[in-house]
Amino acid sequence: MKVKFELSHFPEKSYEEVLEEVEARKLVNPEEMPFSKLPCEEELLKIKREVKRLKEKSDSLVVVGMGGSSRGAKALHEAVGKRDEKLKFLDNVDPNLISKTFNELNWERSSFAFISKSGRTLETVTVMNLVLDQLKKRGLSPQGRTVFIGDPGNSFQQLARELGSAFIPIPKEVGGRFSVFTAVGLVPAIFAGYSVEKLLEGAFDLLETPLPALYLAAAKYLHYQAGRKISVVMPYSSYMAEFTEWYVQLWAESLGKEGKGQTPLKAVGTASQHAILQLFMDGPDDKFFQLFFVKHYAEDPKLPQECYILPFLAGKKVSEVMEAEFKGTVHALKSRNRHMVIFEMEELSEYQMGYLFMGYMVAVVVMGKLLGVNPYGQPAVEIGKKVAIEELRRESNDEGGMQ
Repeated sequence: MKVKFELSHFPEKSYEEVLEEVEARKLVNPEEMPFSKLPCEEELLKIKREVKRLKEKSDSLVVVGMGGSSRGAKALHEAVGKRDEKLKFLDNVDPNLISKTFNELNWERSSFAFISKSGRTLETVTVMNLVLDQLKKRGLSPQGRTVFIGDPGNSFQQLARELGSAFIPIPKEVGGRFSVFTAVGLVPAIFAGYSVEKLLEGAFDLLETPLPALYLAAAKYLHYQAGRKISVVMPYSSYMAEFTEWYVQLWAESLGKEGKGQTPLKAVGTASQHAILQLFMDGPDDKFFQLFFVKHYAEDPKLPQECYILPFLAGKKVSEVMEAEFKGTVHALKSRNRHMVIFEMEELSEYQMGYLFMGYMVAVVVMGKLLGVNPYGQPAVEIGKKVAIEELRRESNDEGGMQ
């Protein structure tokens, strides 16, 4: 994967000086970045065995998890599998989403992965109870068709034991938004038939040569200091929309602390050109742009030799139209002296996604160090969670008093 910095307006010396401030190169180790400790072969085999048991009873897997407990797998699935029906995601307590998903399922041939680090995530536990109730009503045992994933010793492990279901632990030191290379991301990936070896190879290669990630962090920090406090991520692929969701959580939850942070903003080319490019071009110069271009496609329709209205389209591949649009956006942004980094991806593959996931996780930790904030944890989010739980408990007590 090629990474190009365009119009950075900062010499290489500036990048090196910024990185030296926090001794960034020394940060790339499992102690400072627990997510960089990739699973060994034995761990992979254990996960594969559990997935094999699930596949004996099912053709599709429903992933029940919120935020980082599902976003990495969802981004990989969209990019590589193009939303193949082998995986479904229940990542919200939207009644319409839950009802629609339940109605579409072949329950006899479906399995479920419940994912929560604490084992007590309100939304996940809500959906889990609905699923277990449906299985019971249909006379289907959760054994062999459910797997629980979370921290060792949490509520999920105890419940899995009671139900006779599998429980797969994840490292306590790895937070949800950093967990794509644990069972959180690997169970869905293996079930869907993706090469987790290639996924991990991409991550490993980034760790072996982390300079692109370090320079990305340095560039974003320098532009942040220069007043560009909005970080735009804009892939030219409809199948990287979920990656932008993953990125938004990673960048926002990790850095938005103590009055600091760089606000992530997502867009997708070419569709967003007809919505927000005007602002990018003619609005305030307060944004740093990250553009992604995919070079090769598994399927690439070709236009006919005779085309209506725009005859110059004759015989061209759709990818050529996409590339022209991408180049047009880059040229337009440059003409307004906008600042960007360009990622050239050979294709949407497990390897490329593994490289990107790891690159951004490394970059956000370095960025956190530069900003002087702890990139792990999300203390402010916990406030809302506690209020929601207290509200539900109060309503439950009120109802009990009325009976």
